[in-house]
Amino acid sequence: MPIRYAQRGRLAAAVLTLAVLGSAAAVAQTDTDSGPLSIEAVEDAYRAGDFETAREGLVIYAEEGQVIAQYRLGYMMANAIGGPADLEGAKTWLERAVAQDHTPAVLLLARVYLSGNPEVPDYERAAELLQASVEQGNAEAGFYLGQLYRQGRGVEADAKLGFELMSRSARGGVLDAQFALAQMYARGEGVEADPVQTSRWLLQAAEEGHGEAQMSLYFNYDRGSGLPKDPEKAAFWLGQAADGGLPLAQRILGTALLLGEDATADPVRGVSLLLQAAEQGEPGAQSNLGYAYASGTGVPQDDTKAVEWYRRAADQRLTRAAVALAAFLEEGRGVEKNIDEAVRYYRIGYAGRSQLASQNLGRLVVEGHVADADVPELSLIWVGDAAAAGLPEAVDWLDAKAEGGEPFAAQLLGDLYREGSGVEADAAKAAAYYKPAAEAGLPYAQLQLGLLLASGDGVEQNLIEAHKWVNVAAANGLDEAAERRDVLGNLMTPEQIAEAQARARVLIRKN
Repeated sequence: MPIRYAQRGRLAAAVLTLAVLGSAAAVAQTDTDSGPLSIEAVEDAYRAGDFETAREGLVIYAEEGQVIAQYRLGYMMANAIGGPADLEGAKTWLERAVAQDHTPAVLLLARVYLSGNPEVPDYERAAELLQASVEQGNAEAGFYLGQLYRQGRGVEADAKLGFELMSRSARGGVLDAQFALAQMYARGEGVEADPVQTSRWLLQAAEEGHGEAQMSLYFNYDRGSGLPKDPEKAAFWLGQAADGGLPLAQRILGTALLLGEDATADPVRGVSLLLQAAEQGEPGAQSNLGYAYASGTGVPQDDTKAVEWYRRAADQRLTRAAVALAAFLEEGRGVEKNIDEAVRYYRIGYAGRSQLASQNLGRLVVEGHVADADVPELSLIWVGDAAAAGLPEAVDWLDAKAEGGEPFAAQLLGDLYREGSGVEADAAKAAAYYKPAAEAGLPYAQLQLGLLLASGDGVEQNLIEAHKWVNVAAANGLDEAAERRDVLGNLMTPEQIAEAQARARVLIRKN
Protein backbone atom coordinates (compact mmCIF):
# COMPACT_ATOMS: atom_id res chain seq x y z
CA MET A 1 0.00 0.00 0.00
CA PRO A 2 1.59 3.31 -0.99
CA ILE A 3 2.00 6.10 1.51
CA ARG A 4 -0.83 8.55 0.86
CA TYR A 5 -0.10 11.46 3.12
CA ALA A 6 -1.28 14.26 0.87
CA GLN A 7 -4.49 12.44 -0.06
CA ARG A 8 -5.84 11.95 3.45
CA GLY A 9 -7.80 15.20 3.60
CA ARG A 10 -7.29 17.72 6.34
CA LEU A 11 -3.90 17.48 7.97
CA ALA A 12 -5.38 17.45 11.45
CA ALA A 13 -8.26 15.38 12.68
CA ALA A 14 -9.31 17.52 15.63
CA VAL A 15 -10.66 21.06 15.45
CA LEU A 16 -9.99 22.96 18.67
CA THR A 17 -12.19 25.84 19.77
CA LEU A 18 -10.56 29.22 19.76
CA ALA A 19 -11.93 30.05 23.17
CA VAL A 20 -8.99 28.31 24.82
CA LEU A 21 -6.75 31.04 23.44
CA GLY A 22 -7.97 33.41 26.10
CA SER A 23 -5.87 33.69 29.20
CA ALA A 24 -5.33 36.05 32.07
CA ALA A 25 -2.30 37.40 30.26
CA ALA A 26 -4.18 38.10 27.05
CA VAL A 27 -5.30 41.64 26.44
CA ALA A 28 -9.06 41.75 25.81
CA GLN A 29 -9.10 44.24 22.97
CA THR A 30 -12.12 45.49 21.14
CA ASP A 31 -12.69 44.91 17.45
CA THR A 32 -11.55 48.15 15.86
CA ASP A 33 -10.27 49.16 12.46
CA SER A 34 -6.96 50.32 13.94
CA GLY A 35 -6.12 47.62 16.47
CA PRO A 36 -5.87 43.84 16.44
CA LEU A 37 -8.95 41.71 16.91
CA SER A 38 -9.82 40.54 20.37
CA ILE A 39 -9.62 36.82 20.92
CA GLU A 40 -13.40 36.75 21.15
CA ALA A 41 -13.65 38.45 17.75
CA VAL A 42 -11.24 35.94 16.23
CA GLU A 43 -13.37 33.13 17.61
CA ASP A 44 -16.57 34.70 16.33
CA ALA A 45 -15.04 35.12 12.87
CA TYR A 46 -13.98 31.48 12.78
CA ARG A 47 -17.40 30.25 13.88
CA ALA A 48 -19.08 32.49 11.29
CA GLY A 49 -16.94 31.01 8.53
CA ASP A 50 -14.90 34.16 8.07
CA PHE A 51 -11.67 32.20 8.04
CA GLU A 52 -9.63 34.92 6.38
CA THR A 53 -10.29 37.29 9.28
CA ALA A 54 -9.70 34.54 11.85
CA ARG A 55 -6.40 33.53 10.26
CA GLU A 56 -5.19 37.11 10.13
CA GLY A 57 -6.32 37.73 13.71
CA LEU A 58 -4.41 34.72 15.04
CA VAL A 59 -1.03 36.07 13.98
CA ILE A 60 -0.53 38.50 16.86
CA TYR A 61 -1.37 35.86 19.48
CA ALA A 62 0.92 33.33 17.80
CA GLU A 63 3.72 35.90 17.76
CA GLU A 64 3.13 36.52 21.46
CA GLY A 65 3.88 32.84 22.04
CA GLN A 66 0.39 31.52 22.73
CA VAL A 67 0.77 27.88 21.82
CA ILE A 68 -2.82 27.21 20.82
CA ALA A 69 -2.71 30.20 18.46
CA GLN A 70 0.49 28.82 16.93
CA TYR A 71 -1.12 25.42 16.50
CA ARG A 72 -4.32 26.78 14.98
CA LEU A 73 -2.46 29.13 12.65
CA GLY A 74 -0.27 26.24 11.46
CA TYR A 75 -3.38 24.13 10.95
CA MET A 76 -5.09 26.81 8.85
CA MET A 77 -1.97 27.45 6.76
CA ALA A 78 -1.43 23.73 6.14
CA ASN A 79 -5.00 23.23 4.99
CA ALA A 80 -5.44 26.46 2.98
CA ILE A 81 -8.12 27.69 5.38
CA GLY A 82 -8.61 31.45 5.28
CA GLY A 83 -5.97 31.86 2.61
CA PRO A 84 -3.62 29.95 0.32
CA ALA A 85 -1.76 26.87 1.55
CA ASP A 86 1.53 27.86 3.12
CA LEU A 87 3.42 24.77 4.22
CA GLU A 88 6.55 26.67 5.12
CA GLY A 89 4.54 29.02 7.31
CA ALA A 90 2.71 26.06 8.82
CA LYS A 91 6.01 24.39 9.68
CA THR A 92 7.28 27.56 11.35
CA TRP A 93 4.29 27.94 13.67
CA LEU A 94 3.92 24.25 14.40
CA GLU A 95 7.62 23.93 15.22
CA ARG A 96 7.14 26.72 17.76
CA ALA A 97 4.17 24.90 19.23
CA VAL A 98 6.13 21.65 19.40
CA ALA A 99 8.95 23.47 21.16
CA GLN A 100 6.38 24.31 23.84
CA ASP A 101 5.50 20.61 24.17
CA HIS A 102 2.08 21.00 22.56
CA THR A 103 1.10 17.37 21.96
CA PRO A 104 -1.42 17.78 19.09
CA ALA A 105 1.08 19.89 17.14
CA VAL A 106 3.55 17.00 16.98
CA LEU A 107 1.41 14.78 14.77
CA LEU A 108 0.16 17.66 12.65
CA LEU A 109 3.72 18.87 12.03
CA ALA A 110 4.78 15.35 11.07
CA ARG A 111 1.97 15.19 8.51
CA VAL A 112 3.01 18.54 7.08
CA TYR A 113 6.54 17.24 6.62
CA LEU A 114 5.14 14.13 4.94
CA SER A 115 2.81 15.99 2.60
CA GLY A 116 5.58 17.08 0.24
CA ASN A 117 3.34 19.28 -1.84
CA PRO A 118 4.91 21.30 -3.32
CA GLU A 119 8.02 20.90 -1.18
CA VAL A 120 10.10 17.72 -1.02
CA PRO A 121 8.98 15.65 1.97
CA ASP A 122 11.29 15.55 5.00
CA TYR A 123 10.85 11.93 6.02
CA GLU A 124 13.57 11.97 8.68
CA ARG A 125 12.04 14.89 10.60
CA ALA A 126 8.59 13.34 10.16
CA ALA A 127 9.82 10.02 11.57
CA GLU A 128 11.37 11.80 14.57
CA LEU A 129 8.11 13.61 15.30
CA LEU A 130 6.00 10.50 14.76
CA GLN A 131 8.18 8.50 17.16
CA ALA A 132 7.58 11.16 19.80
CA SER A 133 3.85 11.08 19.12
CA VAL A 134 3.77 7.28 19.32
CA GLU A 135 5.53 7.47 22.69
CA GLN A 136 2.80 9.87 23.78
CA GLY A 137 0.28 7.12 22.95
CA ASN A 138 -1.09 8.51 19.68
CA ALA A 139 -2.48 5.58 17.66
CA GLU A 140 -2.72 7.55 14.40
CA ALA A 141 0.98 8.40 14.58
CA GLY A 142 1.66 4.67 14.74
CA PHE A 143 0.01 4.24 11.36
CA TYR A 144 2.20 6.86 9.70
CA LEU A 145 5.38 5.66 11.37
CA GLY A 146 4.52 2.09 10.44
CA GLN A 147 4.21 3.18 6.83
CA LEU A 148 7.64 4.78 6.95
CA TYR A 149 9.19 1.56 8.27
CA ARG A 150 7.40 -0.42 5.56
CA GLN A 151 8.81 1.86 2.85
CA GLY A 152 12.20 2.65 4.40
CA ARG A 153 11.62 6.38 4.22
CA GLY A 154 13.33 8.48 6.87
CA VAL A 155 14.18 5.27 8.71
CA GLU A 156 15.81 1.98 7.83
CA ALA A 157 13.22 -0.35 6.31
CA ASP A 158 11.96 -2.82 8.91
CA ALA A 159 8.87 -4.83 7.98
CA LYS A 160 8.55 -6.42 11.42
CA LEU A 161 8.66 -3.08 13.22
CA GLY A 162 6.24 -1.69 10.64
CA PHE A 163 3.90 -4.59 11.43
CA GLU A 164 4.18 -4.01 15.18
CA LEU A 165 3.40 -0.32 14.83
CA MET A 166 0.51 -1.04 12.47
CA SER A 167 -0.88 -3.66 14.86
CA ARG A 168 -0.89 -1.21 17.77
CA SER A 169 -2.47 1.47 15.63
CA ALA A 170 -5.12 -0.94 14.34
CA ARG A 171 -5.99 -2.04 17.86
CA GLY A 172 -6.22 1.64 18.73
CA GLY A 173 -9.08 1.99 16.24
CA VAL A 174 -7.29 3.67 13.31
CA LEU A 175 -9.15 2.43 10.23
CA ASP A 176 -6.29 3.02 7.79
CA ALA A 177 -4.07 0.92 10.05
CA GLN A 178 -6.65 -1.87 10.13
CA PHE A 179 -6.79 -1.91 6.34
CA ALA A 180 -2.98 -1.80 6.08
CA LEU A 181 -2.72 -4.61 8.62
CA ALA A 182 -5.07 -6.75 6.55
CA GLN A 183 -2.80 -6.19 3.56
CA MET A 184 0.28 -7.11 5.56
CA TYR A 185 -1.30 -10.38 6.72
CA ALA A 186 -2.37 -11.11 3.14
CA ARG A 187 1.13 -10.55 1.77
CA GLY A 188 3.07 -12.01 4.67
CA GLU A 189 4.76 -8.66 5.14
CA GLY A 190 6.55 -8.50 8.49
CA VAL A 191 4.45 -11.42 9.69
CA GLU A 192 3.52 -14.89 8.49
CA ALA A 193 0.69 -14.77 5.97
CA ASP A 194 -2.62 -15.46 7.67
CA PRO A 195 -5.88 -15.41 5.65
CA VAL A 196 -7.99 -15.55 8.82
CA GLN A 197 -6.35 -12.38 10.21
CA THR A 198 -6.57 -10.80 6.77
CA SER A 199 -10.33 -11.28 6.70
CA ARG A 200 -10.72 -10.22 10.33
CA TRP A 201 -9.03 -6.85 9.90
CA LEU A 202 -10.49 -6.24 6.47
CA LEU A 203 -13.99 -6.85 7.78
CA GLN A 204 -13.39 -4.74 10.87
CA ALA A 205 -12.22 -1.76 8.80
CA ALA A 206 -15.04 -2.24 6.29
CA GLU A 207 -17.71 -2.45 8.95
CA GLU A 208 -16.41 0.82 10.43
CA GLY A 209 -16.80 2.50 7.04
CA HIS A 210 -13.32 2.28 5.48
CA GLY A 211 -14.02 2.66 1.76
CA GLU A 212 -10.93 0.89 0.45
CA ALA A 213 -11.55 -2.07 2.76
CA GLN A 214 -15.11 -2.24 1.49
CA MET A 215 -13.85 -2.19 -2.10
CA SER A 216 -11.36 -4.96 -1.32
CA LEU A 217 -14.21 -7.10 -0.01
CA TYR A 218 -16.21 -6.29 -3.13
CA PHE A 219 -13.39 -7.40 -5.42
CA ASN A 220 -12.67 -10.51 -3.32
CA TYR A 221 -16.29 -11.66 -3.26
CA ASP A 222 -16.84 -10.68 -6.88
CA ARG A 223 -13.80 -12.60 -8.15
CA GLY A 224 -13.67 -15.34 -5.56
CA SER A 225 -10.11 -14.35 -4.64
CA GLY A 226 -9.27 -14.92 -0.98
CA LEU A 227 -12.95 -15.38 -0.19
CA PRO A 228 -15.66 -17.61 -1.67
CA LYS A 229 -17.30 -16.07 -4.71
CA ASP A 230 -20.54 -14.44 -3.52
CA PRO A 231 -22.31 -11.96 -5.82
CA GLU A 232 -24.72 -10.81 -3.08
CA LYS A 233 -21.96 -9.95 -0.63
CA ALA A 234 -19.98 -8.33 -3.43
CA ALA A 235 -22.96 -6.13 -4.29
CA PHE A 236 -23.46 -5.25 -0.61
CA TRP A 237 -19.91 -4.04 -0.07
CA LEU A 238 -19.84 -2.18 -3.38
CA GLY A 239 -23.00 -0.38 -2.31
CA GLN A 240 -21.50 0.43 1.09
CA ALA A 241 -18.39 1.92 -0.50
CA ALA A 242 -20.47 3.93 -2.97
CA ASP A 243 -22.77 5.21 -0.23
CA GLY A 244 -19.67 6.19 1.72
CA GLY A 245 -18.58 8.44 -1.13
CA LEU A 246 -15.70 6.41 -2.61
CA PRO A 247 -15.42 7.59 -6.24
CA LEU A 248 -14.23 4.25 -7.63
CA ALA A 249 -17.21 2.45 -6.08
CA GLN A 250 -19.59 5.12 -7.32
CA ARG A 251 -18.20 4.77 -10.82
CA ILE A 252 -18.43 0.95 -10.87
CA LEU A 253 -21.90 0.79 -9.36
CA GLY A 254 -23.15 3.80 -11.31
CA THR A 255 -22.00 2.28 -14.59
CA ALA A 256 -23.59 -1.07 -13.76
CA LEU A 257 -26.90 0.61 -12.94
CA LEU A 258 -26.72 2.79 -16.04
CA LEU A 259 -26.07 -0.10 -18.41
CA GLY A 260 -27.79 -2.91 -16.50
CA GLU A 261 -30.42 -5.13 -18.00
CA ASP A 262 -33.93 -5.78 -16.71
CA ALA A 263 -34.03 -5.68 -12.89
CA THR A 264 -30.42 -4.55 -12.55
CA ALA A 265 -30.99 -1.34 -14.51
CA ASP A 266 -31.55 1.95 -12.70
CA PRO A 267 -30.28 4.66 -15.07
CA VAL A 268 -31.38 7.56 -12.89
CA ARG A 269 -29.49 6.34 -9.83
CA GLY A 270 -26.62 5.28 -12.07
CA VAL A 271 -26.24 8.80 -13.43
CA SER A 272 -26.49 10.22 -9.91
CA LEU A 273 -23.63 8.03 -8.68
CA LEU A 274 -21.53 8.76 -11.76
CA LEU A 275 -22.07 12.47 -11.24
CA GLN A 276 -20.92 12.25 -7.62
CA ALA A 277 -17.76 10.42 -8.64
CA ALA A 278 -17.17 12.68 -11.64
CA GLU A 279 -17.38 15.81 -9.54
CA GLN A 280 -14.66 14.34 -7.32
CA GLY A 281 -12.47 14.05 -10.40
CA GLU A 282 -12.81 10.32 -11.13
CA PRO A 283 -11.94 10.13 -14.85
CA GLY A 284 -13.75 6.88 -15.57
CA ALA A 285 -16.98 8.33 -14.18
CA GLN A 286 -16.48 11.50 -16.20
CA SER A 287 -16.02 9.48 -19.37
CA ASN A 288 -19.05 7.31 -18.63
CA LEU A 289 -21.14 10.43 -18.08
CA GLY A 290 -19.94 11.59 -21.47
CA TYR A 291 -21.25 8.34 -22.93
CA ALA A 292 -24.56 8.75 -21.10
CA TYR A 293 -25.14 12.20 -22.58
CA ALA A 294 -23.82 11.20 -26.01
CA SER A 295 -26.20 8.23 -26.22
CA GLY A 296 -29.08 9.62 -24.18
CA THR A 297 -28.81 6.76 -21.69
CA GLY A 298 -30.35 7.71 -18.35
CA VAL A 299 -30.35 11.40 -19.30
CA PRO A 300 -31.66 13.49 -22.19
CA GLN A 301 -29.26 13.26 -25.11
CA ASP A 302 -26.95 16.29 -25.05
CA ASP A 303 -23.78 16.45 -27.16
CA THR A 304 -22.59 19.62 -25.47
CA LYS A 305 -22.62 17.97 -22.04
CA ALA A 306 -21.08 14.85 -23.51
CA VAL A 307 -18.17 16.93 -24.79
CA GLU A 308 -17.81 18.63 -21.40
CA TRP A 309 -17.47 15.36 -19.50
CA TYR A 310 -15.34 13.65 -22.14
CA ARG A 311 -12.98 16.63 -22.05
CA ARG A 312 -12.60 16.47 -18.27
CA ALA A 313 -11.63 12.81 -18.47
CA ALA A 314 -9.46 13.29 -21.56
CA ASP A 315 -7.53 16.07 -19.87
CA GLN A 316 -6.63 13.47 -17.25
CA ARG A 317 -5.34 11.40 -20.18
CA LEU A 318 -8.02 8.72 -20.00
CA THR A 319 -7.61 6.96 -23.32
CA ARG A 320 -11.21 6.14 -24.19
CA ALA A 321 -12.39 9.64 -23.32
CA ALA A 322 -9.66 11.25 -25.41
CA VAL A 323 -10.63 9.17 -28.46
CA ALA A 324 -14.33 9.93 -28.00
CA LEU A 325 -13.68 13.65 -27.59
CA ALA A 326 -11.45 13.69 -30.66
CA ALA A 327 -14.26 12.18 -32.73
CA PHE A 328 -16.69 14.86 -31.51
CA LEU A 329 -14.15 17.58 -32.33
CA GLU A 330 -13.52 16.12 -35.76
CA GLU A 331 -17.24 15.98 -36.54
CA GLY A 332 -18.12 19.29 -34.89
CA ARG A 333 -20.60 17.44 -32.72
CA GLY A 334 -21.58 19.38 -29.60
CA VAL A 335 -18.59 21.65 -30.15
CA GLU A 336 -17.08 23.75 -32.92
CA LYS A 337 -15.24 21.59 -35.42
CA ASN A 338 -11.51 21.65 -34.73
CA ILE A 339 -9.29 19.15 -36.55
CA ASP A 340 -6.08 20.33 -34.88
CA GLU A 341 -7.57 19.78 -31.44
CA ALA A 342 -8.98 16.44 -32.57
CA VAL A 343 -5.49 15.37 -33.58
CA ARG A 344 -4.18 16.41 -30.17
CA TYR A 345 -6.70 14.24 -28.37
CA TYR A 346 -6.26 11.34 -30.81
CA ARG A 347 -2.56 11.50 -29.95
CA ILE A 348 -3.41 11.23 -26.25
CA GLY A 349 -5.43 8.16 -27.18
CA TYR A 350 -2.54 6.78 -29.20
CA ALA A 351 -0.20 7.28 -26.25
CA GLY A 352 -2.68 5.16 -24.30
CA ARG A 353 -2.33 2.42 -26.95
CA SER A 354 -5.69 2.94 -28.60
CA GLN A 355 -5.73 1.21 -31.96
CA LEU A 356 -8.74 3.27 -33.00
CA ALA A 357 -6.85 6.49 -32.26
CA SER A 358 -3.95 5.30 -34.39
CA GLN A 359 -6.25 4.37 -37.27
CA ASN A 360 -7.99 7.74 -37.17
CA LEU A 361 -4.67 9.56 -37.07
CA GLY A 362 -3.58 7.55 -40.08
CA ARG A 363 -6.74 8.53 -41.93
CA LEU A 364 -6.16 12.19 -41.08
CA VAL A 365 -2.57 11.94 -42.34
CA VAL A 366 -3.79 10.49 -45.65
CA GLU A 367 -6.43 13.21 -45.90
CA GLY A 368 -3.76 15.85 -45.43
CA HIS A 369 -4.85 17.09 -42.01
CA VAL A 370 -1.58 16.04 -40.36
CA ALA A 371 1.74 16.97 -41.89
CA ASP A 372 3.61 13.69 -41.99
CA ALA A 373 6.89 15.59 -42.04
CA ASP A 374 6.24 16.60 -38.43
CA VAL A 375 6.47 13.04 -37.12
CA PRO A 376 7.45 10.86 -40.08
CA GLU A 377 7.81 7.53 -38.31
CA LEU A 378 4.65 7.98 -36.26
CA SER A 379 2.75 8.99 -39.37
CA LEU A 380 3.85 5.79 -41.07
CA ILE A 381 2.69 3.71 -38.11
CA TRP A 382 -0.66 5.50 -38.02
CA VAL A 383 -1.22 5.08 -41.76
CA GLY A 384 -0.19 1.43 -41.46
CA ASP A 385 -2.88 0.92 -38.82
CA ALA A 386 -5.42 2.71 -41.01
CA ALA A 387 -4.44 0.46 -43.92
CA ALA A 388 -4.80 -2.64 -41.72
CA ALA A 389 -8.28 -1.42 -40.77
CA GLY A 390 -9.25 -1.50 -44.44
CA LEU A 391 -8.66 2.04 -45.72
CA PRO A 392 -7.52 1.61 -49.37
CA GLU A 393 -6.19 5.16 -49.57
CA ALA A 394 -3.81 4.33 -46.72
CA VAL A 395 -2.36 1.41 -48.69
CA ASP A 396 -1.83 3.68 -51.69
CA TRP A 397 -0.19 6.32 -49.46
CA LEU A 398 2.25 3.76 -48.08
CA ASP A 399 2.97 2.41 -51.53
CA ALA A 400 3.88 5.90 -52.74
CA LYS A 401 6.21 6.32 -49.77
CA ALA A 402 7.82 2.95 -50.44
CA GLU A 403 8.29 3.82 -54.10
CA GLY A 404 9.93 7.04 -52.96
CA GLY A 405 12.53 5.07 -51.03
CA GLU A 406 11.04 4.99 -47.51
CA PRO A 407 12.07 1.53 -46.17
CA PHE A 408 9.78 1.57 -43.15
CA ALA A 409 6.77 2.08 -45.43
CA ALA A 410 7.91 -0.93 -47.45
CA GLN A 411 8.21 -2.99 -44.24
CA LEU A 412 4.70 -2.02 -43.16
CA LEU A 413 3.34 -3.04 -46.57
CA GLY A 414 5.19 -6.33 -46.26
CA ASP A 415 3.38 -6.94 -42.96
CA LEU A 416 0.00 -6.07 -44.47
CA TYR A 417 0.38 -8.51 -47.38
CA ARG A 418 1.93 -11.25 -45.23
CA GLU A 419 -0.89 -11.07 -42.65
CA GLY A 420 -3.73 -10.18 -45.04
CA SER A 421 -4.59 -7.13 -42.93
CA GLY A 422 -6.73 -4.68 -44.88
CA VAL A 423 -5.56 -6.31 -48.13
CA GLU A 424 -5.71 -9.78 -49.61
CA ALA A 425 -2.87 -11.90 -48.28
CA ASP A 426 -0.08 -12.22 -50.85
CA ALA A 427 3.25 -13.69 -49.74
CA ALA A 428 4.95 -12.76 -53.03
CA LYS A 429 4.06 -9.10 -52.56
CA ALA A 430 5.12 -9.30 -48.93
CA ALA A 431 8.55 -10.57 -49.96
CA ALA A 432 8.81 -7.91 -52.65
CA TYR A 433 8.19 -5.17 -50.08
CA TYR A 434 10.38 -6.73 -47.37
CA LYS A 435 13.39 -6.91 -49.69
CA PRO A 436 14.11 -3.16 -50.08
CA ALA A 437 13.44 -2.66 -46.37
CA ALA A 438 15.86 -5.48 -45.55
CA GLU A 439 18.49 -4.08 -47.90
CA ALA A 440 18.08 -0.70 -46.16
CA GLY A 441 19.06 -2.35 -42.88
CA LEU A 442 15.76 -2.83 -41.05
CA PRO A 443 16.27 -5.94 -38.85
CA TYR A 444 12.60 -6.93 -38.65
CA ALA A 445 12.27 -6.88 -42.46
CA GLN A 446 15.49 -8.88 -42.74
CA LEU A 447 14.06 -11.55 -40.44
CA GLN A 448 10.71 -11.71 -42.26
CA LEU A 449 12.36 -11.92 -45.66
CA GLY A 450 14.59 -14.70 -44.37
CA LEU A 451 11.62 -16.65 -43.02
CA LEU A 452 9.76 -16.39 -46.34
CA LEU A 453 12.86 -17.63 -48.17
CA ALA A 454 13.19 -20.48 -45.69
CA SER A 455 9.58 -21.62 -46.15
CA GLY A 456 9.38 -20.90 -49.86
CA ASP A 457 6.17 -18.98 -49.21
CA GLY A 458 5.64 -16.60 -52.15
CA VAL A 459 9.26 -17.00 -53.28
CA GLU A 460 11.54 -19.83 -54.34
CA GLN A 461 12.89 -21.59 -51.27
CA ASN A 462 16.55 -20.74 -50.66
CA LEU A 463 18.02 -21.80 -47.31
CA ILE A 464 21.35 -20.08 -47.95
CA GLU A 465 19.71 -16.70 -48.62
CA ALA A 466 17.29 -17.32 -45.75
CA HIS A 467 20.17 -18.01 -43.33
CA LYS A 468 21.99 -14.94 -44.63
CA TRP A 469 19.11 -12.56 -43.92
CA VAL A 470 18.24 -14.08 -40.58
CA ASN A 471 21.92 -13.98 -39.57
CA VAL A 472 22.16 -10.30 -40.53
CA ALA A 473 19.02 -9.55 -38.50
CA ALA A 474 20.62 -11.33 -35.52
CA ALA A 475 23.80 -9.31 -35.97
CA ASN A 476 21.64 -6.19 -35.88
CA GLY A 477 20.43 -7.17 -32.41
CA LEU A 478 17.15 -9.00 -33.06
CA ASP A 479 17.02 -11.79 -30.47
CA GLU A 480 14.33 -13.78 -32.26
CA ALA A 481 16.53 -13.84 -35.36
CA ALA A 482 19.35 -15.54 -33.46
CA GLU A 483 17.00 -18.33 -32.42
CA ARG A 484 15.63 -18.75 -35.96
CA ARG A 485 19.16 -18.80 -37.41
CA ASP A 486 20.08 -21.72 -35.16
CA VAL A 487 16.97 -23.65 -36.23
CA LEU A 488 17.81 -23.03 -39.89
CA GLY A 489 21.36 -24.22 -39.31
CA ASN A 490 20.03 -27.61 -38.27
CA LEU A 491 18.48 -28.01 -41.73
CA MET A 492 21.61 -27.09 -43.69
CA THR A 493 24.91 -28.71 -44.57
CA PRO A 494 28.13 -27.21 -43.21
CA GLU A 495 28.97 -26.00 -46.71
CA GLN A 496 25.63 -24.21 -47.04
CA ILE A 497 26.09 -22.55 -43.62
CA ALA A 498 29.58 -21.39 -44.57
CA GLU A 499 28.28 -19.88 -47.80
CA ALA A 500 25.41 -18.16 -46.00
CA GLN A 501 27.80 -16.75 -43.40
CA ALA A 502 30.11 -15.43 -46.09
CA ARG A 503 27.23 -13.66 -47.80
CA ALA A 504 26.08 -12.23 -44.47
CA ARG A 505 29.54 -10.84 -43.74
CA VAL A 506 29.59 -9.04 -47.09
CA LEU A 507 26.22 -7.49 -46.39
CA ILE A 508 27.17 -6.50 -42.84
CA ARG A 509 30.33 -4.79 -44.12
CA LYS A 510 28.29 -2.84 -46.65
CA ASN A 511 25.97 -1.58 -43.92
